[in-house]
Amino acid sequence: MTNNIFKWILALFTVGLIVVSCTDNTPAYIATLPADGTFTLHASDTTIALSSTNAGSTNAVTFSWDSLTYGVSTPVTYTLQVDTLNGTFSNPIEESVITNSYTFSYSDSILNLRALKLNLKAGQPEKLKVRLKSSLAYNQMVAYSNVITLTVTPYTSTVLKYAMPTALYLQGSAVASNWGYPVPDAQKMVQIDDHRFALLVSLTGGGSYDFITTASSWGDPAYRAATSSEAASGGNFIPSGSTTTPAWGGSDIPAPATSGVYQVIVDFTTGTYTVTAAPGLLSAPSALYIVGDATPLGWAAPDATQKFTQIDANTFALKVYLTGGKTYALITAASTWTDPAFILPAGSAASSFTSGGEIIASGAANNWAGVNMQSPSTSGTYTITANFKSGTFIVSQ
Repeated sequence: MTNNIFKWILALFTVGLIVVSCTDNTPAYIATLPADGTFTLHASDTTIALSSTNAGSTNAVTFSWDSLTYGVSTPVTYTLQVDTLNGTFSNPIEESVITNSYTFSYSDSILNLRALKLNLKAGQPEKLKVRLKSSLAYNQMVAYSNVITLTVTPYTSTVLKYAMPTALYLQGSAVASNWGYPVPDAQKMVQIDDHRFALLVSLTGGGSYDFITTASSWGDPAYRAATSSEAASGGNFIPSGSTTTPAWGGSDIPAPATSGVYQVIVDFTTGTYTVTAAPGLLSAPSALYIVGDATPLGWAAPDATQKFTQIDANTFALKVYLTGGKTYALITAASTWTDPAFILPAGSAASSFTSGGEIIASGAANNWAGVNMQSPSTSGTYTITANFKSGTFIVSQ
């Protein structure tokens, strides 16, 4: 009898455990995407005429939004995206928002830079699109706000001494064409920013040259040395044409006395040209990567996030986060180093070229000569553009 009672008690206890286990109501915390229409971006103004006066301290526009919930208590990352009116946001300008902040402002100067980067014309009202992106850690569960259209009138941040031509070539006895036409593509300069052309070119010592605007004939205007005493290493140039004062003025530009490869840069803000000896012409690699302690992956072999996009036969570009005041180099494979790598010329003060400069090929052939580049002093996302025809790199935000 006692055994039967004990068995019944044990059976009831077991059933109780099963019931408790099957009715456990511990809540499960699962993140969910915000509902449609709950993520709204607002702009303080949608028609914005930018001004260069106190541009750094003048607020152009402020964007605001409400805190977004994913159903769980977790940090949310917000990123403002800006694109052209006809863009698809496939490659927008992106601005990181400070954690736990629900506003973002542009000063006149920064919005002007963004507008010009998206090819809006200075002095003309044109449209941009803006939206806000939200995500959880590791870019998971991405959501987007409504799209706001802005009408922005940028100002020109560059004061040109002479109007920029659309193209520029070297022509003369110091270059291969030797005054013949058509001028070969190797003598066509590269526009490296909004006021300069540059080119790596072989010059014949003792010859001379001028800058012309078409490959087929002499330009009107052409650009020539301002006086007959301008130096081969650099000097002043003037437009020379039928409507200039004086008409068809100026002199041929003298080449350096020693034949060799030189980097020629023409600056239309100052009306000057500079000519410096270069180790040689550069060949564009089949691929280009960035490596260094300025980059997210440090000196480890870079991955696809640090691979440049090839824009044309000679130009590569990459948008990448750089840690301020650190070093980097450009290499040709997803490795820790390559031969060649591309860095600053030997003897360069890297801190003087954080916004761009000359690149050379560094490898066994020149005993690994050169200096690593240095990132800008302020950490942030930058666009690096390298061109192997001109032997230049440009760093911009």
